[in-house]
Amino acid sequence: MARVTGEERALSRAAIYRLLGLSFTYPTRDTVTDLRRAASVARMGAGVIGAAVFDAAEDLARVVEGVDQATLEASFQRAFTLSYNEDCPVHETAFSARHIFQQTQHQADIAGFYRAFGVDARAERADHLSVELEFMYLLAVKEATARDGDEAEHVKLCRQAQRSFVRDHAARWMPLIAQRIDVAAGGGFYSAAARLLGAFVASEEKFLRLGNVARFRDEPVLIADEPGEMTCPMAATPVPMPNNEREGFEHAVSHTC
Repeated sequence: MARVTGEERALSRAAIYRLLGLSFTYPTRDTVTDLRRAASVARMGAGVIGAAVFDAAEDLARVVEGVDQATLEASFQRAFTLSYNEDCPVHETAFSARHIFQQTQHQADIAGFYRAFGVDARAERADHLSVELEFMYLLAVKEATARDGDEAEHVKLCRQAQRSFVRDHAARWMPLIAQRIDVAAGGGFYSAAARLLGAFVASEEKFLRLGNVARFRDEPVLIADEPGEMTCPMAATPVPMPNNEREGFEHAVSHTC
Protein backbone atom coordinates (compact mmCIF):
# COMPACT_ATOMS: atom_id res chain seq x y z
CA MET A 1 0.00 0.00 0.00
CA ALA A 2 1.28 3.45 -0.91
CA ARG A 3 2.32 5.80 1.85
CA VAL A 4 -0.53 8.01 3.08
CA THR A 5 0.12 11.75 3.17
CA GLY A 6 -0.93 14.03 5.99
CA GLU A 7 -3.53 15.65 3.75
CA GLU A 8 -5.04 12.29 2.80
CA ARG A 9 -5.21 11.27 6.44
CA ALA A 10 -6.90 14.55 7.40
CA LEU A 11 -9.49 14.17 4.62
CA SER A 12 -10.14 10.56 5.59
CA ARG A 13 -10.75 11.59 9.21
CA ALA A 14 -12.97 14.45 8.03
CA ALA A 15 -15.07 12.00 6.01
CA ILE A 16 -15.68 9.78 9.03
CA TYR A 17 -16.54 12.75 11.25
CA ARG A 18 -18.96 14.02 8.59
CA LEU A 19 -20.72 10.67 8.34
CA LEU A 20 -21.03 10.38 12.11
CA GLY A 21 -22.26 13.96 12.48
CA LEU A 22 -25.03 13.29 9.99
CA SER A 23 -25.85 9.95 11.62
CA PHE A 24 -26.87 11.52 14.91
CA THR A 25 -28.98 14.39 13.62
CA TYR A 26 -32.74 13.99 13.38
CA PRO A 27 -33.49 12.18 10.08
CA THR A 28 -35.29 14.50 7.68
CA ARG A 29 -36.26 13.73 4.08
CA ASP A 30 -32.83 14.85 2.90
CA THR A 31 -30.93 12.85 5.49
CA VAL A 32 -30.89 9.52 3.67
CA THR A 33 -29.46 11.09 0.51
CA ASP A 34 -26.83 12.95 2.52
CA LEU A 35 -25.97 9.82 4.51
CA ARG A 36 -25.49 7.71 1.40
CA ARG A 37 -23.21 10.31 -0.12
CA ALA A 38 -21.23 10.67 3.11
CA ALA A 39 -21.00 6.90 3.59
CA SER A 40 -19.64 6.48 0.07
CA VAL A 41 -16.83 8.94 0.75
CA ALA A 42 -16.15 7.66 4.27
CA ARG A 43 -15.81 4.03 3.27
CA MET A 44 -13.09 4.99 0.77
CA GLY A 45 -11.08 6.74 3.45
CA ALA A 46 -11.70 4.33 6.33
CA GLY A 47 -8.96 1.96 5.22
CA VAL A 48 -6.44 4.75 5.70
CA ILE A 49 -7.41 4.98 9.36
CA GLY A 50 -7.35 1.34 10.45
CA ALA A 51 -8.95 -2.08 10.24
CA ALA A 52 -11.50 -1.60 13.04
CA VAL A 53 -12.74 1.69 11.60
CA PHE A 54 -12.79 0.25 8.08
CA ASP A 55 -14.95 -2.70 9.16
CA ALA A 56 -17.35 -0.47 11.11
CA ALA A 57 -17.62 2.02 8.24
CA GLU A 58 -18.34 -0.80 5.79
CA ASP A 59 -21.08 -2.14 8.08
CA LEU A 60 -22.70 1.28 8.40
CA ALA A 61 -22.48 1.93 4.66
CA ARG A 62 -24.26 -1.37 3.94
CA VAL A 63 -27.02 -0.50 6.41
CA VAL A 64 -27.43 2.97 4.88
CA GLU A 65 -28.04 1.44 1.46
CA GLY A 66 -31.12 -0.37 2.76
CA VAL A 67 -32.85 2.31 4.86
CA ASP A 68 -35.47 4.89 3.99
CA GLN A 69 -36.50 8.03 5.83
CA ALA A 70 -39.51 6.50 7.58
CA THR A 71 -37.50 3.57 8.91
CA LEU A 72 -34.68 5.84 10.01
CA GLU A 73 -37.07 8.19 11.80
CA ALA A 74 -38.77 5.32 13.65
CA SER A 75 -35.37 3.96 14.68
CA PHE A 76 -34.27 7.38 15.90
CA GLN A 77 -37.38 7.78 18.04
CA ARG A 78 -36.91 4.31 19.49
CA ALA A 79 -33.31 5.01 20.50
CA PHE A 80 -33.54 8.64 21.59
CA THR A 81 -37.29 9.41 21.97
CA LEU A 82 -38.73 12.71 20.72
CA SER A 83 -37.62 14.74 23.71
CA TYR A 84 -34.94 13.45 26.08
CA ASN A 85 -33.87 9.91 26.91
CA GLU A 86 -32.25 9.82 30.36
CA ASP A 87 -30.70 6.45 29.57
CA CYS A 88 -29.24 7.64 26.28
CA PRO A 89 -28.63 11.41 26.46
CA VAL A 90 -26.79 12.79 23.44
CA HIS A 91 -25.41 15.82 25.29
CA GLU A 92 -21.94 15.91 26.84
CA THR A 93 -22.96 17.79 29.96
CA ALA A 94 -25.29 14.95 30.94
CA PHE A 95 -22.08 13.03 31.62
CA SER A 96 -19.69 15.82 32.62
CA ALA A 97 -21.78 17.97 34.97
CA ARG A 98 -23.41 17.24 38.30
CA HIS A 99 -25.49 20.42 38.55
CA ILE A 100 -26.74 23.34 36.47
CA PHE A 101 -23.75 25.59 37.20
CA GLN A 102 -21.34 22.97 35.92
CA GLN A 103 -23.51 22.46 32.86
CA THR A 104 -23.33 26.17 32.07
CA GLN A 105 -19.58 26.27 32.59
CA HIS A 106 -18.94 23.19 30.46
CA GLN A 107 -21.15 24.41 27.63
CA ALA A 108 -19.32 27.75 27.68
CA ASP A 109 -16.00 25.92 27.37
CA ILE A 110 -17.25 23.96 24.36
CA ALA A 111 -18.71 27.09 22.75
CA GLY A 112 -15.34 28.79 23.25
CA PHE A 113 -13.70 26.19 21.03
CA TYR A 114 -16.32 26.85 18.37
CA ARG A 115 -15.99 30.62 18.48
CA ALA A 116 -12.22 30.39 18.05
CA PHE A 117 -12.91 28.91 14.60
CA GLY A 118 -15.86 31.13 13.70
CA VAL A 119 -18.53 28.52 14.44
CA ASP A 120 -21.88 29.19 16.10
CA ALA A 121 -24.04 26.19 17.04
CA ARG A 122 -27.43 27.77 16.42
CA ALA A 123 -29.91 24.95 15.83
CA GLU A 124 -28.67 22.72 18.64
CA ARG A 125 -26.94 22.88 21.99
CA ALA A 126 -23.18 23.25 21.81
CA ASP A 127 -22.68 19.97 23.64
CA HIS A 128 -24.89 17.87 21.33
CA LEU A 129 -23.16 14.79 19.92
CA SER A 130 -23.77 15.75 16.29
CA VAL A 131 -22.49 19.30 16.84
CA GLU A 132 -19.22 18.14 18.38
CA LEU A 133 -18.71 15.67 15.54
CA GLU A 134 -19.40 18.38 12.94
CA PHE A 135 -16.89 20.64 14.67
CA MET A 136 -14.20 17.97 14.45
CA TYR A 137 -15.09 17.52 10.77
CA LEU A 138 -14.49 21.24 10.28
CA LEU A 139 -11.09 21.08 12.02
CA ALA A 140 -9.99 18.12 9.92
CA VAL A 141 -11.03 19.86 6.69
CA LYS A 142 -9.18 22.99 7.78
CA GLU A 143 -6.08 20.91 8.47
CA ALA A 144 -6.27 19.31 5.03
CA THR A 145 -6.67 22.73 3.40
CA ALA A 146 -3.69 24.09 5.33
CA ARG A 147 -1.57 21.10 4.30
CA ASP A 148 -2.57 21.56 0.68
CA GLY A 149 -1.46 25.20 0.90
CA ASP A 150 1.75 24.30 2.74
CA GLU A 151 0.71 26.48 5.69
CA ALA A 152 2.68 24.86 8.51
CA GLU A 153 1.48 27.20 11.26
CA HIS A 154 -2.18 26.64 10.37
CA VAL A 155 -1.63 22.89 10.29
CA LYS A 156 -0.12 23.07 13.77
CA LEU A 157 -3.00 25.21 15.05
CA CYS A 158 -5.65 22.84 13.67
CA ARG A 159 -3.91 19.78 15.05
CA GLN A 160 -3.53 21.38 18.49
CA ALA A 161 -7.23 22.26 18.51
CA GLN A 162 -8.17 18.70 17.51
CA ARG A 163 -6.00 17.22 20.22
CA SER A 164 -7.38 19.55 22.89
CA PHE A 165 -11.02 19.08 21.93
CA VAL A 166 -10.82 15.30 21.71
CA ARG A 167 -8.85 15.04 24.97
CA ASP A 168 -11.03 17.46 26.97
CA HIS A 169 -14.41 16.64 25.45
CA ALA A 170 -15.04 14.06 22.73
CA ALA A 171 -12.98 11.17 24.11
CA ARG A 172 -14.26 11.70 27.64
CA TRP A 173 -17.87 10.85 26.84
CA MET A 174 -18.35 9.58 23.28
CA PRO A 175 -17.24 6.01 24.05
CA LEU A 176 -19.83 5.98 26.85
CA ILE A 177 -22.70 7.26 24.72
CA ALA A 178 -21.69 4.96 21.87
CA GLN A 179 -22.25 1.92 24.08
CA ARG A 180 -25.58 3.28 25.29
CA ILE A 181 -26.80 4.04 21.77
CA ASP A 182 -25.88 0.53 20.62
CA VAL A 183 -27.99 -0.96 23.43
CA ALA A 184 -30.92 1.48 23.05
CA ALA A 185 -31.09 1.01 19.27
CA GLY A 186 -31.12 -2.77 19.49
CA GLY A 187 -29.55 -3.22 16.07
CA GLY A 188 -29.98 -1.53 12.71
CA PHE A 189 -28.65 1.85 11.62
CA TYR A 190 -28.02 3.47 15.00
CA SER A 191 -26.26 0.43 16.41
CA ALA A 192 -23.99 0.42 13.36
CA ALA A 193 -23.37 4.17 13.74
CA ALA A 194 -22.62 3.72 17.44
CA ARG A 195 -20.08 0.99 16.73
CA LEU A 196 -18.34 3.20 14.17
CA LEU A 197 -18.31 6.04 16.70
CA GLY A 198 -16.68 3.84 19.33
CA ALA A 199 -14.06 2.45 16.94
CA PHE A 200 -13.24 5.86 15.48
CA VAL A 201 -12.84 7.65 18.82
CA ALA A 202 -10.51 4.88 19.97
CA SER A 203 -8.51 5.39 16.77
CA GLU A 204 -8.40 9.15 17.30
CA GLU A 205 -7.06 8.73 20.82
CA LYS A 206 -4.12 6.76 19.45
CA PHE A 207 -3.58 8.95 16.41
CA LEU A 208 -3.56 12.14 18.48
CA ARG A 209 -1.40 10.46 21.14
CA LEU A 210 -3.68 11.31 24.02
CA GLY A 211 -2.48 8.58 26.36
CA ASN A 212 -4.87 7.64 29.16
CA VAL A 213 -8.08 9.64 28.79
CA ALA A 214 -9.98 10.56 31.96
CA ARG A 215 -13.50 9.42 31.05
CA PHE A 216 -16.53 11.03 32.60
CA ARG A 217 -18.61 8.87 34.91
CA ASP A 218 -21.07 6.68 33.08
CA GLU A 219 -23.91 8.00 35.22
CA PRO A 220 -25.74 10.59 33.12
CA VAL A 221 -27.93 13.13 34.84
CA LEU A 222 -30.89 15.18 33.65
CA ILE A 223 -29.62 18.23 31.78
CA ALA A 224 -30.84 21.73 32.58
CA ASP A 225 -33.08 22.32 29.60
CA GLU A 226 -34.71 20.24 26.92
CA PRO A 227 -33.03 19.93 23.51
CA GLY A 228 -34.52 22.14 20.82
CA GLU A 229 -35.69 21.16 17.39
CA MET A 230 -33.11 18.85 15.87
CA THR A 231 -31.96 20.11 12.51
CA CYS A 232 -28.58 20.70 10.89
CA PRO A 233 -26.45 21.37 13.98
CA MET A 234 -23.87 23.88 12.80
CA ALA A 235 -24.18 27.44 11.56
CA ALA A 236 -26.74 28.33 8.92
CA THR A 237 -24.22 27.67 6.14
CA PRO A 238 -22.73 24.16 6.36
CA VAL A 239 -19.04 23.57 5.74
CA PRO A 240 -18.85 21.16 2.79
CA MET A 241 -15.71 19.43 1.63
CA PRO A 242 -14.48 21.60 -1.27
CA ASN A 243 -14.92 19.93 -4.66
CA ASN A 244 -11.24 20.02 -5.52
CA GLU A 245 -10.34 18.48 -2.16
CA ARG A 246 -13.03 15.84 -2.44
CA GLU A 247 -11.94 14.91 -5.96
CA GLY A 248 -8.34 14.74 -4.81
CA PHE A 249 -9.35 12.71 -1.79
CA GLU A 250 -11.35 10.22 -3.84
CA HIS A 251 -8.49 9.85 -6.30
CA ALA A 252 -5.90 9.44 -3.55
CA VAL A 253 -7.92 6.92 -1.58
CA SER A 254 -8.64 4.82 -4.65
CA HIS A 255 -4.89 4.44 -5.10
CA THR A 256 -3.98 3.80 -1.47
CA CYS A 257 -6.71 1.54 -0.08
